Amino acid sequence: MRTKSLILLTLLSCFLLSCNSSKPTSAPISITWEMGKNGIKPGCYDHTFYITNNGKTELNGNWIIYYNQMPMTPMNTDSAQLTLEHISSTYFKLYPSQNYKPIAAGETLAFHIISRGSIIKESNTPSGTYIVLTDENGKEQQPQNIEIKIVPFTNSAQWGRPNVRELPYPDGNYVYEQNSFFNHQFDMDETYIFPSIKSIEKTGEKSVFAKTVKIDAEADFANEADLLKEKLVSLFGCTVAEDGETTVKLKKIQNDKSEYYEIKINNNTVEISGADAHGVFNGCQTLINILGNHDNLPAEIANMQISDYPDLYHRGIMLDVSRNFSVKNNVLKLIDILSSYKMNVLHLHLSDDEAWRIEIPGLEELTQIGSRRGHTLDESECLYPAFDWGWDASDTNTLANGYYTRNDFIEILKYAKQRHVNILPEIDLPGHARAAIKAMNVRYNKYIKTDKAKAEEYLLTDFDDTSKYLSAQSFTDNVINVAMPSSYKFIEKVIDEIHKMYADAGLELKIFHLGGDEVPNGAWEGSKISLDFMQQHGMSAIRDLKDYFLSQTLDMLDKKHIQLAGYQEVALLRDGTYNERFANRNVLSYCWNNVPEWKGDDIPYKLANAGYPIILCNVTNLYLDMSYSKHQNEPGLHWGGFVNEFNTFDVLPYDIYKSVRRDFSGNPIDIEHATKTKVALAQNARNQIKGMQGQFYAETARSFEMIEYQLFPKMFGLIDRAWNTQPAWSQTKGEQAYETEKQLYNAKISINELPRLLKMKANFRIAQPGIKLVDGLLIANSYIPNAEIRYTTDGSEPSQQSELWTAPVACNAKQVKAKAFYLGKQSVTTLLENE
Repeated sequence: MRTKSLILLTLLSCFLLSCNSSKPTSAPISITWEMGKNGIKPGCYDHTFYITNNGKTELNGNWIIYYNQMPMTPMNTDSAQLTLEHISSTYFKLYPSQNYKPIAAGETLAFHIISRGSIIKESNTPSGTYIVLTDENGKEQQPQNIEIKIVPFTNSAQWGRPNVRELPYPDGNYVYEQNSFFNHQFDMDETYIFPSIKSIEKTGEKSVFAKTVKIDAEADFANEADLLKEKLVSLFGCTVAEDGETTVKLKKIQNDKSEYYEIKINNNTVEISGADAHGVFNGCQTLINILGNHDNLPAEIANMQISDYPDLYHRGIMLDVSRNFSVKNNVLKLIDILSSYKMNVLHLHLSDDEAWRIEIPGLEELTQIGSRRGHTLDESECLYPAFDWGWDASDTNTLANGYYTRNDFIEILKYAKQRHVNILPEIDLPGHARAAIKAMNVRYNKYIKTDKAKAEEYLLTDFDDTSKYLSAQSFTDNVINVAMPSSYKFIEKVIDEIHKMYADAGLELKIFHLGGDEVPNGAWEGSKISLDFMQQHGMSAIRDLKDYFLSQTLDMLDKKHIQLAGYQEVALLRDGTYNERFANRNVLSYCWNNVPEWKGDDIPYKLANAGYPIILCNVTNLYLDMSYSKHQNEPGLHWGGFVNEFNTFDVLPYDIYKSVRRDFSGNPIDIEHATKTKVALAQNARNQIKGMQGQFYAETARSFEMIEYQLFPKMFGLIDRAWNTQPAWSQTKGEQAYETEKQLYNAKISINELPRLLKMKANFRIAQPGIKLVDGLLIANSYIPNAEIRYTTDGSEPSQQSELWTAPVACNAKQVKAKAFYLGKQSVTTLLENE
């Protein structure tokens, strides 16, 4: 047996070394994973790995399969042939147990196991699989990526969870009912853009906007003139010249409102006036978007006068580049899209447990170690794999690896500055800090034998700490030790280096986001350094350490005239009451919990009333990484519910309880009652709401196109509401005004904005069609007016070659599948079972 094992090891090792690539290739082993059912036991699901030996000799027990999936707890049994072990967060390994029997050539081992947790999405299943062989001494050899095949989810036991309150599955009947709401036809107007314009007065006459344009700009607006020219040329094929048939003037106007602008169109001339350069820029975006609602130029546009301005200064999104990386050019592309819709903040989540993404001169280990994920047993050269991507830490074609050099980040800052977008940096501390901790451990080991002071200078952890905790993402080692002076030297070093980057970009670093969220219970309790520190400083509770950390960092930032920002946890005590200690320190609090079932939906107003400036980033409305629906093929998370473009439309910053109209099960909420019975926003606290922000955490992102899919069209509700906080329908009794405006909102997206996104080469989602059988006839609908609906009745997946539905058609099939097709995109499949 030992001889056979060595022969197989030699053959496979030669094969793997000859295929030293991070890309999946053919291998003697193949893997398939199949979901069983949720609720197989309370709070558990069952699943099966199929390991097939594709080689010519039997497969002995000298292998380990590593992979990633969303955290769960495997329940191994003593008699099983394999053991499934949780290494860290999303990282697992599967290997032969003492009961293992070699798999004969051509045979398959089915490993069935129950795990605590649940899975309802195919995007949350195992991925990033690779195999490592071991020699006779157990030493690991060269890894090799192996593709894992996921058996498609096909039944309700896989996408449903017993005793969990959540929306119904979007089958044909359910979706048809939802789509039926959007059956109103509108006469589209050229001024139907996002965000909606506050005031428009039309004269009834027309001007022609030609393809030759003269831009006449005051000196202060040269940058805005250049950007306008760029858009006119790239989007419309215009020629910008002194003898242009249409003239666009950029002028300054006196107005106290920040970003205020006016547009006057008359006699083939467009005059854009702004209170400042940002206002002029906003006016230019309005002009570009109005022109974009015409098929071609030249075009007749109405003579009109527009006056417009934003209600909130902070209108942004957070992009998590830590979990899965977005390269510089994609960030620049996103900045361009955001600015075209007058969004003015891009919050970059630059660090987390899974990676560190910005170069800090003098702390090279942060990117040498913290920006790379791959196969490692001790994390001395890279971090563990996470989410996907396999074993190769040198593969820069994946979203696992990469960072912004100092020059990259300065370029991003300058590009954003030109387009009036503020880049807000976030370094998440004291929790969510595993990447930084591991990187500084490597630095410590590098210098400890030669320079003890240098080794300990930026150390973030107490090596003798015996604390036991589990973070929200299932890490046990992701909290820095806030009782160590070296932690504060690290923080100041990072802040100073980022501060210098802003200065070199010609900018002032005004806000530094510290995260501050999800510090798990149990952190610091086993650290003698921490316990001694508490005694020396008269602290009675572990929580006092976090307050000390925030206080020290706040003082540090105050000296540099930088505002501290963090998630709502920085302003809250564990009992949900606000922390009086920081109420008057101008700590910008990002409020995310507005879930009625969690009894935390009053937190934003509690904090605002207590004097905290806040940013609204409601999870039920504005967490853009939440899946669009319960459909198994819609990517994304769902811990905070499901979020689509209509949830973002519903946000009302000054009447937040009306922002959630249905509970987790889809049942209507009495929003009038909620408003009357919960904490009200004090009149003098209204100005504490500084803005709104969409959040995109990148755990389930596998490409930038996938990020865009999650952002659009969800973002349009955010874009509009951050500019117009109190839409007319919100001031009208009854539901008719709300429903009409929601229908128009959908028409604007479908008819105007999706084609505009296509021109900008941005990806977007197409919603699935509804299908149902009525008296033996198949009927279908889509809330995208111009979408094609194609269907099959033989169980196959619909394609653009499938039957086109145009009118009710006789159907007696037991199963119908349909997809919507529009602008070269397609929806997920809608399923209809005919019992």
